[in-house]
Amino acid sequence: MNSLRRARPILAVFVGAFWANAALADTTDVANIPDILRDYRFITSKSTVEVSGGLPVFSYDLNIAGKFGLATGYDGIYTPTPSPTATPPVISGHAEFVNVKGVLFNPRSASPLPGLDLDATLKLSGLKGIVKIPNDIHFTGDDGQGIPMQLEAVLRGPLLHLTGGTLPVPTCASCGINMYKIDAFATIAPYADFNLDGVVDGKDLHTLMSNMGVQSGASFEQGDTNGDGVVDGSDFLLWQRTLGAATSLSAFSDLSTSGASVPEPATLFLAFATTAFAQIQRRQRRK
Repeated sequence: MNSLRRARPILAVFVGAFWANAALADTTDVANIPDILRDYRFITSKSTVEVSGGLPVFSYDLNIAGKFGLATGYDGIYTPTPSPTATPPVISGHAEFVNVKGVLFNPRSASPLPGLDLDATLKLSGLKGIVKIPNDIHFTGDDGQGIPMQLEAVLRGPLLHLTGGTLPVPTCASCGINMYKIDAFATIAPYADFNLDGVVDGKDLHTLMSNMGVQSGASFEQGDTNGDGVVDGSDFLLWQRTLGAATSLSAFSDLSTSGASVPEPATLFLAFATTAFAQIQRRQRRK
């Protein structure tokens, strides 16, 4: 009897683990799990678009000001029947830009407005995103001219790094097509590392206080912590709450399309499956 009592906790753990794995194994479609929507704003001083081509041929740099939403979700999780020749789990996710509101402007101009409409020029909202590695999204589609374009978005904490551009058009090298090369950073509000040195500290407070009272059009670099275009007491409170915390741009220094660290398939599956399972449990508890 005592040995049976001692075995009960172990048996309970085993049954719980078996049930969790069975629930995931039976989950062949998690399309009903809601997408995650994150709202970003461009860090204007760190967001550029190189424009080249045209007739006559030219080349110049523009800055990006504005914001966008990034929606990400699962296309599905498929776990095959275990066998010695079983195919590794197929895991994929989708992503898209939504609510893109921004402009491309000459950094030497007094104001970003009127500028070029960001979405009309680059057609971000029409790109199709595929998630193959957590926090690394690849987008494909056409820009506003109908020219193929590829972008990569890498996420690190509250920061996002967007790179890529239009693809070469060898058969139309001199027909006046504009080519775009994007290198941009964006952040989720609230974020109070205004000088982007990797920490929220007194230097950022100095920036905030120097611009306290700006009533409209305030940028991130001016101390607008929450992205409402105003520098006021709310921004100070958010700075205070995040004091000492930030994500440095150096977090992206070891990442590239060709050199990014790729998790092993089992690790990748576990990361996606754990998240999916947690979301399923939360939805069930709410019912």
